[in-house]
Amino acid sequence: MKKYLALAILGALSFNAQADEDYLKPGKSTIAIKWEHKLLDGRTTRPKVEFGHRMRNGFKFGVEQVWEYDRSETELDRGFAPKQYELTFKTDYEYRFGADNDHRVGAVLDYQTKEGANNIRTGAYYGYKFNSNFNVKFRARYSENLDRMSTGDRYRDDINREMRYDSWFTYRWDDFRFVYTVIYFQKHSSALNSSGEEQHVYDNNKQHKIEQEFAVNYRLPHAKKHTLYAKYKYKSKLEKNSHKAENNGGYDWYGKVDTAVELGYKYSF
Repeated sequence: MKKYLALAILGALSFNAQADEDYLKPGKSTIAIKWEHKLLDGRTTRPKVEFGHRMRNGFKFGVEQVWEYDRSETELDRGFAPKQYELTFKTDYEYRFGADNDHRVGAVLDYQTKEGANNIRTGAYYGYKFNSNFNVKFRARYSENLDRMSTGDRYRDDINREMRYDSWFTYRWDDFRFVYTVIYFQKHSSALNSSGEEQHVYDNNKQHKIEQEFAVNYRLPHAKKHTLYAKYKYKSKLEKNSHKAENNGGYDWYGKVDTAVELGYKYSF
């Protein structure tokens, strides 16, 4: 029931977003191609494609497709098919106010389908522009499994619930934009296995974690619709038993920090 309700709301938002002829502010579309690579043993790559469009009346809708390839397993074992996939339908509404539209508030609603679960994500954000060079944005987002999909002997029907808090600090210099992001994750659900161990934990084996990201965007000076960017992701320590060599196909990741780089290209029109 929750799944159909989420789809209905997404559809309603997209439909309402079409009725924007009376607004003078032009709409804007963005296409992004991204490539993420985890640095620890070079084990994982995640190609991504995203499209988004902001309507004149403040509504935005978009879709993102992500594939994940795990190089920990040989191609003879895994083949060329991705280990995981994610498909996310995104919507949000943004309202700007203030003398120079320096304040903005918004609400977000996403529906996501992954290999192991369907998820709903809701949240709100606030942003403030101090001047033409520096701005901040804060977002709180709640996510929950609508259902779990399991195969074989790894069946699970427990529902995961969590909060995510993002803080973005952006500085613009000429055609460059520098972004520092702090992300706090917290589990709001629990499930114990047969040994009494908590299953709803992050890679640091806790129900909370902090991640940081550093990004540089460069907009081509004579072709401002085109942007190149690079991002460095500093994630959490890997402290689950599954990260030990004896449980991880010989790869010893226990106690190491999970990091990644992401390169991308954006086209706006």
